[in-house]
Amino acid sequence: MRLLDRYFIKEFVPPFFFSIFALTFILLMDQLFRLVDLFVRKGLPLDIVIQVLIYHLPLIVSYTTPMAILIAIVMSFGRFSHDNEILALKAGGISFFRMLKTPAILISIIMAFLIFFNHYILPEANHRARNIMYDVARKRPAVRIQDGVFSNEFPGYTIYIGKKIEKTGAIYNVTIYDLRNNMIIIAPTGNLYSLAEEDIMQFVLYNGELHQLVDNEKYQRTKFEKQIINLPMNTEFVRKDRKARSDDELNLAGLLNNIKSVNDEIERIKKEIHATGMEAINKYITGEIEKTRVIRFQIEQKISILNSKLRNRARYLIELNKKFSLAFACLVFLIMGAPLGYLFRRGGIAGLLLGILLFSAYYILFLTGEEFADRRNFSPYWAMWLPNIILIIPGIVLLLIAEYERLPFLKKAKYEKNL
Repeated sequence: MRLLDRYFIKEFVPPFFFSIFALTFILLMDQLFRLVDLFVRKGLPLDIVIQVLIYHLPLIVSYTTPMAILIAIVMSFGRFSHDNEILALKAGGISFFRMLKTPAILISIIMAFLIFFNHYILPEANHRARNIMYDVARKRPAVRIQDGVFSNEFPGYTIYIGKKIEKTGAIYNVTIYDLRNNMIIIAPTGNLYSLAEEDIMQFVLYNGELHQLVDNEKYQRTKFEKQIINLPMNTEFVRKDRKARSDDELNLAGLLNNIKSVNDEIERIKKEIHATGMEAINKYITGEIEKTRVIRFQIEQKISILNSKLRNRARYLIELNKKFSLAFACLVFLIMGAPLGYLFRRGGIAGLLLGILLFSAYYILFLTGEEFADRRNFSPYWAMWLPNIILIIPGIVLLLIAEYERLPFLKKAKYEKNL
């Protein structure tokens, strides 16, 4: 059995590392073209470009590692099956489950490392990469403000953008708090432009509303078709450490602390809304106030803040579950890949293509779940774990077929029918 274990490791390791390097290089090409653009067209120093490239590597490796495991498992067991080695081992009394012992131990070690990697190395790399990109973002304003997060980049303003498209500068679900004038500007769509000559970032908003509380007594709402807001920005390239961290820049402790903090804030805001509403009702009944428009505006402000906090909590939960789910996918791919390689009886290029096809299906499910949780209030837990559940069910079925050469309960049912 020790000989068999060493033999599997010998067959697994080369395609595993080859897949990691090849897939990482392929996925890195997209980032490479962007960085070349920064170097050639914007004059970014070469050492900064290399740093950004290095800091982007951990994110790519976190995805390519499970994919490389799947490809290596399918290729290894596919070649074993093609050469009838698995049948020979079965004939010698070694079950298919026993053959998975060494792969399971090896992949469990990789999974444990990936959990640590995703929670500590990856967030720090993301943070450093984003720090650099923020410093060079003066000519690409869509990069400067992160979507789904309240930004205080501009003094006197708090800006929230639900979604942005960096290439076109299009922005959606925009909320701008003008703290100096006690004003809220809301718009479903808009665009970001950089006026480099004037050191201005320009927001062009469409079909929105402007809410303002005048002298803390009068509430004013104005609808507009087009609104232009010019905010001054610093155009000099200055390296500085940005202390604030977004969801994908937080380690495990940071995510848990932020989730607890946001939960406390949500409960506090709910209590404030309830207290404000009850106070307004009592005053209205007793005749102390005749109109509730100002109270309604205050409650709408708190509800808007509450909704943003709920979205932030969802993002933290998505990120927390994503890092565990991606690591656990290594075992899922073992359960599915080993019997699939055995039954498919193909190694080499065929196994490589099959592994890529399976991971592509997993990745599509993963991205779909993340999008549903982020935009459509779907449970972050189910969104991040459903891809694993969807794949592990047919994986267990294939595993039973590989062990018993047919499903055991079907065999039993057929036996009882013959009786």
